[in-house]
Amino acid sequence: MRFVPYLLSALLLGAMLGTAQAAPATIEGAWGGSGIAKIRNRTDRIVCRVNFDKIAQTTFSVSAHCSAGDRSYEQTGRVSRVSSNRYRGYVDNVQFNDRGNVSISQSGSRLTVNVSGGRGTANLTLSRR
Repeated sequence: MRFVPYLLSALLLGAMLGTAQAAPATIEGAWGGSGIAKIRNRTDRIVCRVNFDKIAQTTFSVSAHCSAGDRSYEQTGRVSRVSSNRYRGYVDNVQFNDRGNVSISQSGSRLTVNVSGGRGTANLTLSRR
């Protein structure tokens, strides 16, 4: 019966470790994927490479290179975490002198990205590269 206190201690420790909160996943790093861009009256399939660099506790700089056929687009911006798996911010496209609002939802190693600007919208699904 001497092992009962040790067994109880081990069970309690296991229960406490099981209920510990995992650190939220981060978007920091390199991502890639594709989606649809609607610019004015044109709809294109786009492929993007996106990098997120941490610049503050919950804020990331964004650098994106997207292409649609023979056209390519560069965007830079900033997003901040607004909840455990959601980010909001903006991207600027110097080529078109346009700024878009960005909304990102993270599910594991997948990001769903929505961008809405003065010239159009884009919806992307990105995975870690």
